[in-house]
Amino acid sequence: MTPNDNLRPDLAPKAPLCILCGADATNRILYPGILKCPSCGLVFADTHISPDEIRQLYRQGYFFGDEYLNYLEDKPFLQENFSARLRTIRKFSNGGNLFEIGCAYGFFLDLARHHWKAEGCDISAQACSYAQQQGLNAVCSEFLDLSRPENHYDVVALWDTIEHLSRPDLYIEKGARLLKSGGVLCVTTGDIGSTMARMRKRRWRLIHPPTHLYYFDRLTMQKLLLKNGLDVVHFEHCGYSRSVQQMLYSLLVLNRETPLRKSIYAVLKPLFAFSLYLNLFDIMFVIARKK
Repeated sequence: MTPNDNLRPDLAPKAPLCILCGADATNRILYPGILKCPSCGLVFADTHISPDEIRQLYRQGYFFGDEYLNYLEDKPFLQENFSARLRTIRKFSNGGNLFEIGCAYGFFLDLARHHWKAEGCDISAQACSYAQQQGLNAVCSEFLDLSRPENHYDVVALWDTIEHLSRPDLYIEKGARLLKSGGVLCVTTGDIGSTMARMRKRRWRLIHPPTHLYYFDRLTMQKLLLKNGLDVVHFEHCGYSRSVQQMLYSLLVLNRETPLRKSIYAVLKPLFAFSLYLNLFDIMFVIARKK
């Protein structure tokens, strides 16, 4: 398969131009390493990262120690979140074909296949291999390189994915083309316009390039969707069920690992094998319908 070079994220301009409106954001510094478009307000990391570098970020270690403590052990808690999203999506679509961009280990596809013909893709070979072993239709591929029929899907989903992309505009553009008229595109991502993000500023927990590259608020997300023929039909700040062990790991060990911290965590971990529901009102869940 020959990739469509017009869609390749590695051909993105290296100058800090806004992908939403094209304005030059040079020297428009919001926080160190983070720029804000002076025209439309889109916030993004002042960095250029190639597809190969992105693939290196999401190797197996990302799911087992580098970002997550143990992604597979968190499956019950992650599926609690996906079940809640499915209940909302079914108000707008309840059957047909579904595609998930960034399906990881297939936890969402596992639930979605009971209502749709579900398939997905991810750049992590290990994650896709696991999903395939569970009988799921998961392809290891960069979405922009993947050939899929246009006007075919009833649902396209990106769960906590769009912020990781070097060219999210191209993913939304292609995702919209895959949708049937009346189909819906579903997105969750951080809301940099939220009270929590504005209070925490550069210390907001979701600002951590290079894994998070783009930071939308309600207005810039709506602009991106409208630009691609998608009307917002649902918006909420959604809560999450989170593994308390994972939260403890993030606080004590992640990016600050020392023998003492690891020892403390090893003692505390068995005491926190449960989940906690939190809603900090800084994660947005958006559903948009194709015209």
